[in-house]
Amino acid sequence: MLKVSIHSCAPHKASAFNVLGRLDIGYDKLAAMADYKALMFTTGIGEQSPVALKNYPRWSASVWDLVARLVCLTFNQAEVIEPQELPYETRPAFMENLCAVVEHWPDGLSQHVATVATAHIRMGKRKGHYWASFESDLQPKMESRLFVHTPLGLNHWDLLARAYAWTVHEQFVLPARPKLCVPLPVQDEGRSLVVLDTLPDPARTGLTRWMAKNGLPFSELSFLPGDCVTESQFVQFLGKAI
Repeated sequence: MLKVSIHSCAPHKASAFNVLGRLDIGYDKLAAMADYKALMFTTGIGEQSPVALKNYPRWSASVWDLVARLVCLTFNQAEVIEPQELPYETRPAFMENLCAVVEHWPDGLSQHVATVATAHIRMGKRKGHYWASFESDLQPKMESRLFVHTPLGLNHWDLLARAYAWTVHEQFVLPARPKLCVPLPVQDEGRSLVVLDTLPDPARTGLTRWMAKNGLPFSELSFLPGDCVTESQFVQFLGKAI
């Protein structure tokens, strides 16, 4: 399970005392093309209706892509950010600092919780002007250029989804759904192998950790250096690794 909390502060100050909301994400179907279910709670409002995200490719994009889609489904019943043709407001609703923290709860027990991603949205010199950064333990840090969002009423979750979309491609539109990471295997001495260095993150780092966690040795090509896994191991990783 993933637990996403959103806070009215910078990441290093996040605590139970400044939580604005929480998004709980779990599996409805664990497979390479997984089904997710999510439930959002917003402070002062309560629970939203649960939502489902179907046939989403695992290990193929940033965890923030998954979070943004579930946020959009919660409020808009679709994987879209609601268009807002906003006039520039001189006194908009704004946040000086907003952060989100993603925690992995592998077995539902708090002693095994690990923080896997953080986001920070900070205001510039003018109200409604923001910079955003998104970090993950499996991918390089992403930072945005300045963007403007000046509503009269601010939805913190919506701001998070907008900031992610802007950071990815400078549009308030979610990027296209990621495609399942399916590398072309290499044939070597009767074996079908996947070369680790040909995989993009998060699949490469996730696969490395999964192999180590399960005590599985890497294979090698007879004609090139570098770690490999068998094709069957990679298929098992896509479908089962958490």
